[in-house]
Amino acid sequence: MTGAAGSMMECLKCHTPLPNGSKFCSACGADVTGAGTLGASTSATEALMQRLQRLVEGKYKIERMLGKGGMGAVFLAHDLTLEREVAIKVLPPDITMDEHIVKRFQQEAKTSAKLDHTNIIPIYRVESEGGLNYFVMKYIAGTSLEDVLDQKQPLAIDYIQRVLWEAACALGHAHQRGVVHRDVKPANIMFDHDGRVMLTDFGISKALQAASGFTGTGMIIGTPHYMAPEQAKGSSVDGRADEYSLAVVGYRMITGELPYTGDSVHTILYKHIFEEVPSVAAKRTDAPPFLTAAISRALSKEPDQRFATMEEFATAVWPEQPVAVPKAGTATKSQRRPPPRPARTASADAPTEVTNAPTTPIPRAGMKIPAEKKKRSSVGMVVGALVVVAAGVGGYLALGNKSALPPTPPPQASVPPAPVPVATPPPAPRRGNDNRRQTAPPPAPPTAPVAAQGYVSVNSNPPGTLFIDGRDLGSVPVIEEAVSAGRHTIRVERAGFKTKTETIDVPANTTVRRTYVLEQEGSE
Repeated sequence: MTGAAGSMMECLKCHTPLPNGSKFCSACGADVTGAGTLGASTSATEALMQRLQRLVEGKYKIERMLGKGGMGAVFLAHDLTLEREVAIKVLPPDITMDEHIVKRFQQEAKTSAKLDHTNIIPIYRVESEGGLNYFVMKYIAGTSLEDVLDQKQPLAIDYIQRVLWEAACALGHAHQRGVVHRDVKPANIMFDHDGRVMLTDFGISKALQAASGFTGTGMIIGTPHYMAPEQAKGSSVDGRADEYSLAVVGYRMITGELPYTGDSVHTILYKHIFEEVPSVAAKRTDAPPFLTAAISRALSKEPDQRFATMEEFATAVWPEQPVAVPKAGTATKSQRRPPPRPARTASADAPTEVTNAPTTPIPRAGMKIPAEKKKRSSVGMVVGALVVVAAGVGGYLALGNKSALPPTPPPQASVPPAPVPVATPPPAPRRGNDNRRQTAPPPAPPTAPVAAQGYVSVNSNPPGTLFIDGRDLGSVPVIEEAVSAGRHTIRVERAGFKTKTETIDVPANTTVRRTYVLEQEGSE
């Protein structure tokens, strides 16, 4: 933060002039606490880093600070036992350390640590020692949605759909387990090196409330630009508050601006509670009506007027990729995660600041649904062929051998499906007139040794169709596709763009990653 003319200062992210004493940028919503005290805060951060290193000596080696804000600091560390990089989030050291409060902190934090979802950054450890409360989390060497939005470039509609869909699925997973995020915002939506959405800081706000001894009644702490009206009032909240916040994120992704701005926190909160949201459709005419309608409904002032679950919201923003809420005892057919249940109610508490990890560029493109369906269909054709071959053996197999092959599990509908090597089906047995002589299938030939395999992850900007050795794998990104170890030819095609072709060597048990920038035909 640097001083501006007169009594104004600038936001470090978007350089908007702000009055001295501001806590949040009125344009981008960034936390600007600590302005003008960079020297003092730097020395305080170094002291905190040294203090943390003394506490984790022998377990972790603190490498450097990744970022900080008014609600804590995040450090990159090396796990000495498992030899991996981790991120350690330290909550403010000046919070109360009463024995009962520490117990509440541990309880709330460990509840969040039990979340297990492909779009949620996992928490490995939760500790309260030496006057510090901290989380040890998986380190994501990626970028955040805040970084993407800071570039102020229009985002593709399919990209917006994918980000909202994956974030909604992650939130739905948490809600069914009684965990409400309470601080959904672009800085909390990360992307890993494959461009997959990763939500962070689940439950940290509630754990912070427990550690600080706040009662939650009337407490309004956090980023006001993304705060639901009931949260702004200090009322109790449930998962629909996260839905509202994610809708604000969607509004900003579509329009490039926040729905409400103001000179003070109170002004912004007042608008969230009382003023109607400006029309999304009017600000971007190419946005499909179903997407703008979903955002508008999720931004309703009253929680009962929003979608009842995050699964419904996810389906509304991406109708071609529905997320069903199954009935008790039934399996899901369109999710990559456990069956969701309606969100549980939780008490309001203080949202926290989230720190951005070091950034790497991510593709500005979503996933093409038809191509992905085509990919799943090709897998289904292989499975179907195997079923037909098995049926050709005749009824005597079913009668003579009751230990049938286990059923093939239905494919997951999330993106992308887990890579599974497809074995070549054995030749079908003869169907002549010798059935009377055969009471069991012929003995299988000796099993050939399993060939070593590696993996390939491919993305492109804009998204294209991926072919590996001429095999159509559908739209990118394709993540961890299993291939035999050795040389393979990658080809990415898109109508109106030059085809990208490359021959790569894939070592065994290794993932080779490629990201291509497609050039328009006719360009030099």
